Amino acid sequence: MTVKGTCLYVIIPILLALICFLLLFLPTKVVELDEAFGQNLVVGISDINLSDKTKEILNHIKPSGIVLYRRNYEDDDQFKKLIEELQESVVIKYFIMLDEEPDGAERIGRLKNVFSLGLPDWKEIEADIQEIASLGINVELAPVSDFPFDDNSFMKRRVPADTVDDLKAFNKTFIELLNENNMIATLKHFPGLGVFVEDPHTGLPNLYVEEKVFNESLNIFNSGIDNGAKMVMTGHAIYKNIDSNNLSTTSSEIIDLLDNFDGLIVTDDLMDMLLTVDDINLEDTGLKALEAGHNLIMFSHRLEDVQVLFDKMIEEIKNDKKLEKIVRKNYWKIIKFKKENLINKFNNF
Repeated sequence: MTVKGTCLYVIIPILLALICFLLLFLPTKVVELDEAFGQNLVVGISDINLSDKTKEILNHIKPSGIVLYRRNYEDDDQFKKLIEELQESVVIKYFIMLDEEPDGAERIGRLKNVFSLGLPDWKEIEADIQEIASLGINVELAPVSDFPFDDNSFMKRRVPADTVDDLKAFNKTFIELLNENNMIATLKHFPGLGVFVEDPHTGLPNLYVEEKVFNESLNIFNSGIDNGAKMVMTGHAIYKNIDSNNLSTTSSEIIDLLDNFDGLIVTDDLMDMLLTVDDINLEDTGLKALEAGHNLIMFSHRLEDVQVLFDKMIEEIKNDKKLEKIVRKNYWKIIKFKKENLINKFNNF
């Protein structure tokens, strides 16, 4: 073989690989702004069986994900059919999210009583994770990483560990099992709600957290990221030691603490803030959350109201080049993330 032939033999496979990479991961089309913005949103639905009205609104918003609740669950067959219908209705497949915490928040009756003898029953936990995955859930909004540094913390009943090291160890194994079953683990609620007594669902936690405790809380999240968690959810609280002027939901200083994290950062449900924050403007809060560095913002209740919010927010974004750049950057990051991580029978986009 000549030198020229040898060079071609080496160069051609490299060029083909480069072309494949560019086609897979780089923007290849002009995406309408409303479509790009939709991929920045996670919404909830009220349906057990997918209605025409819900389909119409989802087609209008084109959200990145759907978070499901007890209200959406009747039995396993119905739930699986609902998820299949959701996924079959779109080209860019949804994140299908569920809050199912080990002996904590529960939506479909799994991961209950898995600490009946004081230690995690990993055989039962693994079986339940496999069942959840089989229904079509691809994002688990767990594990909880809010160690209750205050013994009176509202998080104490939701954390399956007595020490920080025990929580890290539990989360490590839990994340590994989720990954083995093609579900994305979500660490929550960054940078840790266990330092607060007050529940964000009933009031607005607001505290100056001592440096030692705050760093311990951050280390729990860093451990989870190192062990394979690919999403992080923030909480609604004010950490005066970091940013005394903004909720963590809208604080770039809080999000900057995740500067080396290459996964997706999602807000907790913004609709819940209507219960605890006086005179809150959800449109403004959602846009500020994007500006702070979130990739996904969640409005998980009252879908018709979310459609109105979507329309108002997209008008704001059209008139703000900085916001538009953020939205488009998030869009391509999310698309790349989905292509790499939504490994299931729906992954055909």
